[in-house]
Amino acid sequence: MQLSKTDTFSKKFRIHDVVFRDRRYSNSEQDAMTQLLDSLITNSPVSPALGASAETDLYRRRLQRLPRRVLQVFLLSRLDDFSYTDIAQLLDVDAATVERCMTAALERCVSESAEHDPARAILLQALRWYVHLQSPQATASQRIEFRHWLDADPRHLAAFQNSEQFWRTLQGPAEILGASGWHRRKPRVYFGWVLVTMLLCGLLVTAEAYS
Repeated sequence: MQLSKTDTFSKKFRIHDVVFRDRRYSNSEQDAMTQLLDSLITNSPVSPALGASAETDLYRRRLQRLPRRVLQVFLLSRLDDFSYTDIAQLLDVDAATVERCMTAALERCVSESAEHDPARAILLQALRWYVHLQSPQATASQRIEFRHWLDADPRHLAAFQNSEQFWRTLQGPAEILGASGWHRRKPRVYFGWVLVTMLLCGLLVTAEAYS
């Protein structure tokens, strides 16, 4: 699976922006991070473990078991490229809720086997970073912490690279689950209040009729 040049360019600089936002770095530091992110986006290996259709069906089934709100948040991000702020406004929730939903969705898709496998634990950690760095709540100090995390172990860099590939892999299952466009609809929480109001009005009219 390969990204187009346009997708690669936009994704690289979207992640680059969230890493460097709110803090000045030297030119050498920015060059180093740009090269790092470029390698993460363009050189992510494709896992040969599953065929495309089998992999798509596997992740579709895992995503389908998510709570409706969590799945809706995931689809808005994966299919429509909504920012966390846009999703929060559409669904009338806060950005922290959006981040929790995104984390839950990606964690659900990670293999449930070998729960104590160190590689799985590192991948989950990388996915949490991948989600958090796109949140408006990510602070400058947390971005610095992310840099330190990447530098601490070569496996961390590989895991973050895999998280980008993992995100691209979920495009197919997302297209199936969001084909009807249901996830773009605002929640109709007011409907229950309308029913309650109508019931109360009916009771008042009945009471007045017998008074």
